[in-house]
Amino acid sequence: METHLSRTLVIISILLSVIGIIVIYSATRDETGLGTSRYMLQSMWFVAGIGVMYITSVLPIRFLQAMTIPVFVVVMILLVVVLASETVKGSSRWIRLGFIGIQPSELAKIAVIMALAQYLSQLRTNIHRPSVMATCGVIVALPVFLILSQPDLGTSIVFGAIFCGVLLWAGLSVLQLLLMVSPLIGVVIGVVSGFDWVIWSVFILIVAGIMYLKWPPRFVTVFLTVTHLAVGLGAEPLWDSLHDYQQQRVETFLNPQVDPKGAGYQIIQSKIAIGSGGLLGRGFLQGSQTSLAFLPEQHTDFIFSVIAEEFGFIGSMAVLILCYLFILIGIYIAMNVKSRYQSLLAAGCVSVFTFHVIMNVGMAVGVLPIAGIPLPFLSYGGSFLMTSLILCGLLLNVWRHRFDY
Repeated sequence: METHLSRTLVIISILLSVIGIIVIYSATRDETGLGTSRYMLQSMWFVAGIGVMYITSVLPIRFLQAMTIPVFVVVMILLVVVLASETVKGSSRWIRLGFIGIQPSELAKIAVIMALAQYLSQLRTNIHRPSVMATCGVIVALPVFLILSQPDLGTSIVFGAIFCGVLLWAGLSVLQLLLMVSPLIGVVIGVVSGFDWVIWSVFILIVAGIMYLKWPPRFVTVFLTVTHLAVGLGAEPLWDSLHDYQQQRVETFLNPQVDPKGAGYQIIQSKIAIGSGGLLGRGFLQGSQTSLAFLPEQHTDFIFSVIAEEFGFIGSMAVLILCYLFILIGIYIAMNVKSRYQSLLAAGCVSVFTFHVIMNVGMAVGVLPIAGIPLPFLSYGGSFLMTSLILCGLLLNVWRHRFDY
C-alpha cells in the first residue's frame, strides 16, 4: 500500500506538471509557431523541483521539526529583503538571481505550515484557549503583513486557508473558526452593502449573540465583539487604501459587465474560451483565445481556460480528476499517520493545494473573484512549481514515516 500510494502521488504530480509545460508552450508561443522561453524555464524548474521533492521526501521528520524556526526566520528575512528589490508592474515580489526570480512568498507557505504544525503538536493545553489562537494568529499574520506590503493580496489570502485548514484539523470546530474569521466576513459584508451601517450592525448583533451562547468564557465574546467594532470602523478606510486594481477585482466579480473592456475583460474572455472548447476542445495549438492573445495572463492565472478551450470538457475533467485524487490522497495520509505533527503537516499541505484549485478554477469560470491564484503544478512560475513539488515531497515524507510517533 505504501508503495502504491506514494507512486500514485508522484505520478499525479508529474502528469500535472508535464501537462502544464505543454499548455504553457501553447499559451506563450510566438506568431511564427515557435515556443518562447517560458516553457523551457518551466521545464528547468520542473527538473530541479523533482530533485528537491525527492530530497524533501527522505529527510528525517526530526530534522524537519528542528529546522522549523530557522526556516521561518530565513523566509521572513527574505520577505523583508524583497520589499527593497526591483518593482515589476508596481509590486516587489521577486528576488532576482541572474535570469532566475525567486518569490519568497511561495516559500512562506511552507514555513507557516511547518510552524503551525510544530506549535500545535507540542501543545500541552486546550486548543480553544485564546492564547493558542493568538499565537497561531501571529504566526500567520507576520508573513501576511509583509506580503500585503509588496503588495500581493492574492497570495496573502492563501495563508487564511492554511490557518483555517490546520486549526480545523487540530480540533477547532467549524462554528468557532467562523466566529474567529467573522471580522473579515464583516468587511466583505461592508463592501457588498456599500458600508451600510444598519446591515453591518445587524450582523454584529447576530455574531455577538452566537458567541455569547456558544463560546464561553465571556471575555472571549467581549474581545471579539470589540474586534468587530474596530474592524467595522476601519473597513471603509481599509477599502479606500486598496489599489485601484484590487478594488476593481472585487467589483468586477460582483458584476463583470460593469467594465467589459477593462476590469471585467479577463472574466468575460475566460468564459468565452471555456465555452468555445465544447466537449472535445478545439485541439492543441488551435485555441483562438490563446493564439490571438485575447485572454490576458493565460499561462498563469487563467491556464485552466486554455486547457478547457484546447482540450474541451473531457480534458478539463481529466485535469480536475487528477487534482481531486491528489487532494483525496493527501487527506488519507493526514488521517492515517500516528504522529500529530505529521498529521497537521499533511493537513496544511492539502489546505494549500485545495484552496489553489478551488480559487483558480472558480476565477476561470467566473464564480469567484480574480485574486491572482495560480493552479498547482500547471500555472507558469518557477517558485510556485517548486513549492507545489515540495508540498508533495512533504506528503510523501509523512506517509513514509506514518508509523512514527
